[in-house]
Amino acid sequence: MSELVPIPFVDLLRRMKREAESSQAIFDLPVRKWWIPGADEPDYSALHFGRRASTPVGPAAGPHTQLAQNLVLSWLAGSRILELKTVQINDRLDIPRPCIHAPNIGFNVEWSQELRIGQSIEEYAKGVFLIEILKHSRAFGLLPEGLESRFDTIYDISVGYDLEGIRSEPVSAFLDALRHPQEAFDHLRAQLPDDLAEYRDLELPDRISDCITLSTFHGCPADQIEAIARHLLEEKGLHTLIKLNPTLLGFERVKDLVHETLGYGHLDLRREAFEHDLQYEDGLDILRRLKAVAEAQGSIIGAKFTNTLVVANDPAAFPTQSDAYMYVSGAPLHVLAMTLMQQFRSDLATGPDGFDMPVSFSAGIDSRNFASAVACGMVPVTTCTDLLKAGGYGRLPAYLRSLKKAMKACGASSRAAYVLACQAHGAEAVRTAVDGAHGQGTCEQLGWGKERLAGLGADDLVAAVKELAVALGDDPEDTLIEDAFIEDALIGATRVAGRLNGEQIVAGLPDDTRYHAARNSKAPKRVDLQLELYDCINCDLCITACPNDAVFAYRAEPTERATEIWAVGSGGGVETAASGLGFKVAESHQLAILDGACNECSNCEVYCPEHGAPFQLKERVFHDLATFDSSAADGFCFHDGALHGRLGGRRMRLRKGGGRAELSGEGFHFKLDWESLELISAHSEGQWLPLDTALIQRFKTVWQGIFFGPGANGVSVQTSSEAGGQAGR
Repeated sequence: MSELVPIPFVDLLRRMKREAESSQAIFDLPVRKWWIPGADEPDYSALHFGRRASTPVGPAAGPHTQLAQNLVLSWLAGSRILELKTVQINDRLDIPRPCIHAPNIGFNVEWSQELRIGQSIEEYAKGVFLIEILKHSRAFGLLPEGLESRFDTIYDISVGYDLEGIRSEPVSAFLDALRHPQEAFDHLRAQLPDDLAEYRDLELPDRISDCITLSTFHGCPADQIEAIARHLLEEKGLHTLIKLNPTLLGFERVKDLVHETLGYGHLDLRREAFEHDLQYEDGLDILRRLKAVAEAQGSIIGAKFTNTLVVANDPAAFPTQSDAYMYVSGAPLHVLAMTLMQQFRSDLATGPDGFDMPVSFSAGIDSRNFASAVACGMVPVTTCTDLLKAGGYGRLPAYLRSLKKAMKACGASSRAAYVLACQAHGAEAVRTAVDGAHGQGTCEQLGWGKERLAGLGADDLVAAVKELAVALGDDPEDTLIEDAFIEDALIGATRVAGRLNGEQIVAGLPDDTRYHAARNSKAPKRVDLQLELYDCINCDLCITACPNDAVFAYRAEPTERATEIWAVGSGGGVETAASGLGFKVAESHQLAILDGACNECSNCEVYCPEHGAPFQLKERVFHDLATFDSSAADGFCFHDGALHGRLGGRRMRLRKGGGRAELSGEGFHFKLDWESLELISAHSEGQWLPLDTALIQRFKTVWQGIFFGPGANGVSVQTSSEAGGQAGR
């Protein structure tokens, strides 16, 4: 099984620059799939725990947020609130493969980070540093000027799973490192060589994050959840969101929605999983008690909806899974999570000492329901399963285009105005928020009665909130206090409006056929072809389906040649015989896998139209020799001027100089003509296994196409640095 091996910071940066210059793309995401706001773009920005994000969207904690290149890709596509993948004390998990299966709705096995805790710290620091470089350089000139106000980005930490683990020294150090990242940043600055010296003194954030999502394991006791949240609030000073599970709706209601209403009768719900999980009233009570704890610390408590839905494991999806359960995401989870969100938020607001808490959301979000989720006043609205589909990160800009369309329809120029106006609850929300904070009748006393508010349009409602906030400020002449009051007032009003909007939005979801099983049972199309090493149909769906950018394209020289079998002769020389294997590359466009970025999740296999798994069948390349040596997989690595290869378990090494090459392996050393790969001379020692020259052709193809080809990829940048400009062809 492949393990994730982070790519060095300098190599990531060099690749970004080279790829931007050579192909107007970064990490295989072309500029045309980036989010580049136009001159008429509305203000999507949202405040998240007092910090501004230019958009309310981002990837959920998961496969899209564990490596630095994940974060960069998300940011380029428009994400401005990025939930970093969950970290826990047990960072040496034995994860079954495959671990993701998302042909329509999504399934996954339960796991958190695949990196060591220290690696996670460095990956998140690398990702932030690279994004700051993109801001500073306008993505190396590919972004137009004047977009600085669209660059504000927030990173949300995620941790699990129990109090002992979160209190442990490694996890505690992780949290401290992200609150105070200067040491991690300085470590990266020191790695920058002279050709990248312009970035050594780049101003970087004084903190990566001060907000956290608590993702507890299924079945975590209520008192444990509350104790962890108290620890994060009191001991770590972190704004805290508690991720809640859809099991809070109860077994019978979930069964009715999933089986009877939505039609997913094949999902095997287990009553015991619901009974052992947090119960609904306990969840409400935890949030009520923690509100006072948070306020005493000057922090904020809220909830995230939701975790995935637990069902019995299906061996057809996860044949190596030893756990009895697997976890559902996508369309059915959206209905469950929105239903729970609305019920929970309404009960919390209308119960004893009621309040409207901050809410974030992630469950079955896509471009078609994103605007409705934003209308519910939730920040952020994150996504995962949709990004695992064809198009990958390039699907994100459509989210913001759909929000723009919805905002235009109700005359809103800002996200806050949209939330207030989109379901006509703005006037009621303003009165509820202001009167709730300052006493019944406050709006009326200040001249903003029901009739006056009711006639206002979207942007005018925001202006009214601002005027009320200034009037209620301790010192209206103090602009800092004024700004703070305006922000608090707008947040309060949009939370109320979002809750009221949700009553209408959520009510129609169960009957919306786009969430029903009949609309979500079609698997990606297949053709009657077997995937091969070279010359697949070149749809590149596997590239976009890979969350880690492990699958990449390269250009190869089309060729077709007969091959020979070389074997040791009776006198120690080389004897040749015809081979029936042959070697053919028909197309110049080929695909390869970067080992270390590939964790064999198998998502590329789901979306490959041919029968086979790209991560298993395409050429595999390694970023460094140590990783290559520690692996048993076939593949190639360029090191110290030579291309090291392991094919059929057989280790060989190719060097090139001028028009000749040398290939050596156990018991033999060949000198070859580079163009024809014909044998010039041979030296052998004892017996060695016969060699089909098709393998030598593979060496040449990989040398020319991947390591010294015209494009940028995860190993060509390293090669260009290491080889010092050595001619590759």
